[in-house]
Amino acid sequence: MMNATEFCKFLEALGHRVIGTPSAHWYDVNRFFFQGAPPHLEYQPDQKELRSLLRQGRCFGVRFATPISCQGMASYQIVCDNRSYGLEALSGNVRSKVRRGLKRCTVGAVDFSVLATAGRKAHGDTLARQGRDGVLDGERWDRFWAAAAATPGFEAWGAWNGDTLAAFLVSVAFGDSVEFMLARSCTDELGAYPNNALIYTVTEEMLIRRGLREVTFGLEALEPVTALDEFKFGMGFSKRPLRQRVFFHPVLGAMLRVSSVRALVRRYSVRRGQDAGFWRKAAGLLRFAEEGGW
Repeated sequence: MMNATEFCKFLEALGHRVIGTPSAHWYDVNRFFFQGAPPHLEYQPDQKELRSLLRQGRCFGVRFATPISCQGMASYQIVCDNRSYGLEALSGNVRSKVRRGLKRCTVGAVDFSVLATAGRKAHGDTLARQGRDGVLDGERWDRFWAAAAATPGFEAWGAWNGDTLAAFLVSVAFGDSVEFMLARSCTDELGAYPNNALIYTVTEEMLIRRGLREVTFGLEALEPVTALDEFKFGMGFSKRPLRQRVFFHPVLGAMLRVSSVRALVRRYSVRRGQDAGFWRKAAGLLRFAEEGGW
């Protein structure tokens, strides 16, 4: 099991800056923005604390989950807490895919060193399918696996089709819950349904065999990922209501309140190119802030 302090040490091992404030820890998810550490928890910092974070972090803003009773955009966390989780909890179509995946793939725990080598293709294929930029490129890839292996609470899981690693998953235990942190799969192995077999097996392991309270699978994303969320819902996960708040630096916030500036951000977010991911995330942050009441 892991606590927030240990998670922050893991982030620092990856090269992230971590800042502590009275109510939480925060890390630089990129050089412009900070996020709660760990991200799946709910935070309630006041205005003074947020302004202090912006000064210490020298950043443009911060994003965090907060209780449904607080200020922020109505959002959700993807969760499964079904203590009777099993094939009967899934639709007929998904049950069929899980069964086919379990028939074709061997699923089980794997060593982090194995994923550091065998998981590169699955990682690259997934980012390409989803049209997203990767943060685990180059040296950070090796640093991630070394840090995960050295941090309590991390576990690695794989779905093998013969000798090929078709999909992998990294889980992190926090107390009586588990977060699915990193899920990747090879495009040319999707016909063997490794994702269905892997997610089903590990979810059942956590909820039924280990008796943990819940499995979480991320917050509502900044970018549109409807198909990805629908896959998770099909695997027995559901939306747990909460709010997400985006707090901008006062100067940036004032600029973004100008309608022409907001229109420019949205115009760039639909363009293609090397910086397309940056602009999609920027548009997502803008939407979260607008819908959350700034």
